[in-house]
Amino acid sequence: MTTTKHFINGLASKLGRPTPTKAPTPVEISVPQYRLSNTEERVSIFLQNWHALGGKGAIVRSENDLLQSLQEWFGDQPINWIKENKLALLAWDMLPPIAESAFSSLNWPLTRYTQSSLNIRDRYSIAAQAELGVTGSDWGIALSGTIVTNSNPLRGRAISLLPPRHLAFIEAAKIRNNLFEVLHEVSALGTPPAAIEMISGPSRTSDIEMDLSIGVHGPIEVYAVVIQD
Repeated sequence: MTTTKHFINGLASKLGRPTPTKAPTPVEISVPQYRLSNTEERVSIFLQNWHALGGKGAIVRSENDLLQSLQEWFGDQPINWIKENKLALLAWDMLPPIAESAFSSLNWPLTRYTQSSLNIRDRYSIAAQAELGVTGSDWGIALSGTIVTNSNPLRGRAISLLPPRHLAFIEAAKIRNNLFEVLHEVSALGTPPAAIEMISGPSRTSDIEMDLSIGVHGPIEVYAVVIQD
């Protein structure tokens, strides 16, 4: 088996160079970070980029604002979905209080993912048959219009991946300027999560003959509600 030393010797020989005896001196690179001046600006840019990627979004300051947005987006569809499938609205075990209250006011019953079945694999099937997955968010990224969530036993990534529609709630204070800031906070957690999910608009792919297809590997519709304090 070729060792690392033999591999480098062979590579140096092919290039006509001497074999290096030590690692090169690291080159420090300073890259300007994308930063916005305040939360309001971050929210505005986040939604602007989210919309550009094909998502729908709104800023809400009260339950009435949220009710208006939900009814504008979904109308009476959830009632019909529930008639066909009582588990049609699948959600994290815990959502922001304003979201819990709004769904209760609309009488749209949420099924909690971890309570949908004792068998974890059965939950995947339930998520695949749901019409709407409802989640919170750990961070948002203004620069790319991205929602970021950590894996957690009380959540379930299937909620945001398998239903054809995904609705995410995020507090305005959780929106960061760029990915670097989010990764810095993830590293500060100490024990990293098993997985980190980054969502930038509906699922899309151009793998087949460069033809853009929406919703192949995930939701075809995505909605973001920014909760402004």
